[in-house]
Amino acid sequence: MVTLKRFSSNHSIHRNIILQLLVFFVFVYFIFQVITITEFFSKDTLAAIHNHSVKISSLLAFTLFFIFCYIINRINKWFINPLNKLNKVINESDNISNNKIIHAGDITSMFEYYCMMIRDIAEKDSKIVLETSMLTQEKQAVIHQKQLASSLFNNSQDIIIIIDNNGIITRVNPSFCLLMGVKYENIIHQPLINFINTAAYKNIKASLSHELNNSHQWQGEFNIQHIMNKKDIPLYVRINKFIDTKNNNIQYSIIATDLTTIKEIDRLVHINQHDPLTELPNRIALTNRLKDELSIQRTSHHKFAVLFIDLDNFKRINDNYGHQMGDRVLKITANKLRNSVKKTDMVARLAGDEFIAIINPAANRADVIQTCERILSILQQPIIIDKCHLMINASLGCYYAHPHKQQTIDEILSQADIAMYQAKIAGKGCIIECN
Repeated sequence: MVTLKRFSSNHSIHRNIILQLLVFFVFVYFIFQVITITEFFSKDTLAAIHNHSVKISSLLAFTLFFIFCYIINRINKWFINPLNKLNKVINESDNISNNKIIHAGDITSMFEYYCMMIRDIAEKDSKIVLETSMLTQEKQAVIHQKQLASSLFNNSQDIIIIIDNNGIITRVNPSFCLLMGVKYENIIHQPLINFINTAAYKNIKASLSHELNNSHQWQGEFNIQHIMNKKDIPLYVRINKFIDTKNNNIQYSIIATDLTTIKEIDRLVHINQHDPLTELPNRIALTNRLKDELSIQRTSHHKFAVLFIDLDNFKRINDNYGHQMGDRVLKITANKLRNSVKKTDMVARLAGDEFIAIINPAANRADVIQTCERILSILQQPIIIDKCHLMINASLGCYYAHPHKQQTIDEILSQADIAMYQAKIAGKGCIIECN
């Protein structure tokens, strides 16, 4: 059952096992002899043992030897051989145990060594698993960030364009394609100049180049041209310049907001609050301004003046030269009035040849009178239209809106109107202060 080859290999381990088994068997044989000597058995049994002592001793020795060999064989099959195979695999590996060769020693040392090695492998595995998990999380985070950036790029309502240093479009989002009415494949790798208003670009080219070269960014209003209907599309544009330090590649990112709706709203608001003939603020804008002045007056307690200006004998111009000539006179008069007051003051057309000026502040009466005289002086200058010399004069009524009076807008305009009529009664071309 047990070959000499098996015993010759791993002799150190077998030697320790054999010595321990021999001590055990000697101890068993000694116990048996003690039991015999101490008459533990009956006299008949002892007599039988004594008569057959040689046979019994031989049988016991043979039995113990058989048990010894069987135990050695089981130990060799179940324990020693697997350890030898593990030992061989470990010794042949270049990376495990730092190329240290394991020599067969006692069982305890081998177990300690294998346990230590298993712990090292387990720690390395756990580190690898942890590092792999961290790398996976980082990779997932990068992928998530890329997906988020791509989603923002594709779903942004703003126009996003990426161009290279030569002005060639390298990437563009669907908003630009939709705005221009052009498919993506007809835009990509095309010069951006093909899609913009050349005249508008010439106006901003110098400032654009200067800002991008110095601060690497530029922003402002700019027009592009629709491919199909050739209409200009107003945009608010933000351009940033990026330089790749590794290979010195230059790219530009362009983010633009379509101002068409905003411009249209501004146009409608302007039409709603301005006189279409003279472009002066109309009655609606005048009412809003007076509301603001009265609201500010409650806290600042300042005084402002309202001038009611009416052209004298304007009907005669319409009758003698026609309404077209009259409209041209009103336009020129509006420009004169606009230039005769401060930019912070307001001039509005109330109706026909009636105008309103708001002078704020009006703390010094002399300054208000000086402004009124300047208005009349400018209006009295002759107007030349198609070689026709037209003389215009005006009557002016001035009313001061005091902070301690609780007055409405209609009351203020009515008082200024009364002052103007008093100026007409006084002989026209003069100034009357109501209060």
